[in-house]
Amino acid sequence: MLVEAALLGAVQALTEFLPVSSSAHLLLAPEFAGWTDPFLSGLMLSVALHLGTALALAVALWRDWWRLALGVAGRGDDPAVSRSVAAAILGSTVLVGAVAFPLRDALIDTRTLMVASITLIVFGVALAAVDRWAPTRTAYDSTRFPVWLLVGLSQLVALIPGVSRSGITMTVARLLGVERHAGARFSLLLLTPIVLAIGIVELASVTGTETFESVAGALVVGALTAGLVGVVVIRVLLWFVAAHSLLVFGAYRVALGAAALVVLAIQP
Repeated sequence: MLVEAALLGAVQALTEFLPVSSSAHLLLAPEFAGWTDPFLSGLMLSVALHLGTALALAVALWRDWWRLALGVAGRGDDPAVSRSVAAAILGSTVLVGAVAFPLRDALIDTRTLMVASITLIVFGVALAAVDRWAPTRTAYDSTRFPVWLLVGLSQLVALIPGVSRSGITMTVARLLGVERHAGARFSLLLLTPIVLAIGIVELASVTGTETFESVAGALVVGALTAGLVGVVVIRVLLWFVAAHSLLVFGAYRVALGAAALVVLAIQP
């Protein structure tokens, strides 16, 4: 179980920050690998992996968070920009949380391979098309608060498995004319509080149980793997989008979604 948890931790890190949907991959990976243990596709491990990726975000983006903190305090290069970004992150996180928390049980029924496969394809096409044809009008420092807030609120769509939080926020940012690297940077900043909140809220519901005690080692291994791999993935992503389009991610999503539909179709 430790090996499987570590592998899923790596999958989580590779797919949480890239716009390819971690939820879809965590559903598909056990299916493709033939793993039948319900723990490996269950909520408890998913929560631990989210905490690991939250740690990766905090480590990899600590300079960005420090600059935001200085700007909010009226210091740094451009406090107005920092306050605008921080307000958008805070506002969208609170609003998304207020909607998502009451719906978390109802949305469990959408965690199916069929839903994830279809959304992988649909939003993969949208990501590639928007990145290719949407005009670039603003950079990170020139994007206004209402635009950042709309980007943050688009995370609501990612409540559906296969959509991807980073994918939908990057897509909406590009649709609204934000430069690609700026959109990716803001998307990662957005992920930090929402991923951390998800992990803390859901972890509180599973700790202290007999099941939790028996799999604690696997949870730690998965979370640490997700954190370590995640730091590398974040830095590579920011480097990549500075000079390359998002087409490769859109194409990957479509190919994976199509493959998953084929597997579902031929299953007895």
